[in-house]
Amino acid sequence: MDSYYTQLPDYNDIAEYLTEDPEGFEPEINKAPFAPDFSSTIVVDNVPVVALNDTKRIDKLRNLLLNKVFSAVNQNVELYLPEDEETGKTAGCAFVTYPSAADAKHAIKTVNNYALDKNHIFKVYLYSDMDTLEAVPDEFSPPPIPPFKPSPDPTSWLSDKHCRDQFVVRYAQETEVTWSTQVQGDEPELVYGGEREKPRHWCESYTQWSPDGSYLATFHPPGVKLWGGPDFEAQGRYMHAGVELVDFSPCERFMVTYMFQDHSSNEAIIVWDIRSGEKLRTFKLKNPLDKDFQVQAEISEEKPGGKRVERPMRGRIVSLDGRGICTIAEGNTNHSNIPLSKVTALQDPNRLKWSPDGNYVARLGTGIIQVYSLPSMGLLDKKSLAAKDALDFVWSPKGNYISYWSPAFGNHPAMINIIQMPDRTPICSRKVFDVQDGRMVWQNEGKYLCVRMTKISGKKRSYVLMFFRVCEPEVPVEQEELADTVLDVQWEPSGSRLCLVHGEARSPTISFYGPGVAGKKKAVTKELSLLFSLKGKQCNEVIWSPAGGVVCIAYVQQDSAHFDLHDVDNNVTMASRRHDRCNRIVWDPSGRILATATITPLRQSNLRGMPEDGYNLYTFQGTPICQVRKEKLYQFAWRPRPKDLLSVEQKKLIVKNLRKYEKIFEKEDQERMQQLNTAVQAERRQLAEEFLNRMAVRRAAFEATRPARIALRDGYDSDDDSNYQVVIKLEETIVSSKEQMIA
Repeated sequence: MDSYYTQLPDYNDIAEYLTEDPEGFEPEINKAPFAPDFSSTIVVDNVPVVALNDTKRIDKLRNLLLNKVFSAVNQNVELYLPEDEETGKTAGCAFVTYPSAADAKHAIKTVNNYALDKNHIFKVYLYSDMDTLEAVPDEFSPPPIPPFKPSPDPTSWLSDKHCRDQFVVRYAQETEVTWSTQVQGDEPELVYGGEREKPRHWCESYTQWSPDGSYLATFHPPGVKLWGGPDFEAQGRYMHAGVELVDFSPCERFMVTYMFQDHSSNEAIIVWDIRSGEKLRTFKLKNPLDKDFQVQAEISEEKPGGKRVERPMRGRIVSLDGRGICTIAEGNTNHSNIPLSKVTALQDPNRLKWSPDGNYVARLGTGIIQVYSLPSMGLLDKKSLAAKDALDFVWSPKGNYISYWSPAFGNHPAMINIIQMPDRTPICSRKVFDVQDGRMVWQNEGKYLCVRMTKISGKKRSYVLMFFRVCEPEVPVEQEELADTVLDVQWEPSGSRLCLVHGEARSPTISFYGPGVAGKKKAVTKELSLLFSLKGKQCNEVIWSPAGGVVCIAYVQQDSAHFDLHDVDNNVTMASRRHDRCNRIVWDPSGRILATATITPLRQSNLRGMPEDGYNLYTFQGTPICQVRKEKLYQFAWRPRPKDLLSVEQKKLIVKNLRKYEKIFEKEDQERMQQLNTAVQAERRQLAEEFLNRMAVRRAAFEATRPARIALRDGYDSDDDSNYQVVIKLEETIVSSKEQMIA
């Protein structure tokens, strides 16, 4: 005891409580060796520098960092601001300690590139990274240069000498990328069918092409995988369990993956950098039925006389109980006891929409549109775009314009606004009275914006189309009012004409609008006017050819599809076709081939396939090219083509010399058809020769067994014709007779 306790400073105070230890006794005191663990600490650079004697600013900075920035990950956080004694100011960095290493890693993803202001954008690292920096040698030694490995060319398929397009099909357990064909009777040629991935499956769900066709995305339970190049080599893996949707940016540098099942996940929506595989930002799902968003519901009202009438109404959910019964505020009026089953969301706050150049992505909020700039994914100018009561917004296909629609509330009219980004310059703003249900449709070149609305004046209901000529000074607006129900509006992909489907749903009128003709000299005007209308056609889908000039007017039913190919330039129907059990019609990106397919939903993969499953290819004139049968066909998708780089003059020169090119293509097609005919004839000749040879062998074997057959039949030869007597008997029967007197 003397050897240890007597050395303690308070030994005299506790000596009377201690017992005598045996001689030679030494107590064992296990002290854990000191092991510094800074895995839960992060280092934040580019923090504002504050003078040490300015305690107010230091406290303000500390509260700002703790309450606004770092506590978003975990409230239990420690902050240390190092000091620079030479300058008498803070060092411009901070050490932040969280309860766990997982919180620290999450903080790096959340706070890195956070813009406190335009001069202070945080860079965040783990404290343990300093050990890596200390291990760096003082003298630089260049790393060995690896051998050059060229990247696969994502556009190699565009140089096909036959100018063919590609498409992907998903059927049964297979995924195949195939060349199309333009020669009648020719079969599509397989490019790649996932041979390297077998015995596993190349794709376990659906596939999706990127906007310019550079990548093919395959969906798997753990996430998404991208493929590209001539041999469809793997280009990257993006882990997002349960992913259901992929949305590529138009520039193909970024993409968004969505998972809609888990509303509690902080990574339900992920924005990716495709080349680096880095997560740029993650988002949580918002419930479109929250009180912040507008909904539509069917309510029952009692009219004078005691009659109850159901009518649609629009408003915001005020309260919702556990039984699924909600109260909705329509202006200043609250409607209670509305079942949630009768409520429909009018806004989609979870969909991120890309600008046409891919430099911005926007998301709808409550009275705002949040625009993020890429690749930092920071809020543009650190503030949202004000869009009061905006129900929906759409980017222009050309030029960074955002158009949004705000419905009417009470005495406030509906609003249509067009804003130029990123400087937020208002291009056009229009108030519209007595309208509802606005839908915005941009023309592909971004020259026109069509907004279709329903106008209600008393008991009268009509339909209004407003055309905004966005590229012209002061944005002139035209208006067309129709008494018929407007079912669909489709712009010509490479022109200024518009297809309008209106009237009864089963047999609508299909009207085409375009720049009209006015005056005695029939000068072409910019105003859109009616060109012609088609009536009496059964139609529930209108599909423009990507090349323009031709439209497919389809009537798709459960058991069959009937479609007409109509030449809009000459107002002539070129062909009418029918495909039994067809439920999908799609043009190839060049507008030369139309595909019709029988698609089975993947969730019904346990059902038995039908013999008619597959797809048919037609020319744009309606000539059948081929029929391909694929049992349990789940998907058919053409590979998109990038936008052409030809000028208007170059296109005019091609059209001028089109006849010369036609002769070359016709010659190639004839040669290919001749090859196919030769191959078919050779195959038929081979089959005939095989049949004749087999018949000769069987006859010889039959003759060899003739003596045995005669012996079994007691000397009777049944193969000898002389043993048979042929009797021909004719019988005549009068079926009917008629007598006629001839004068």
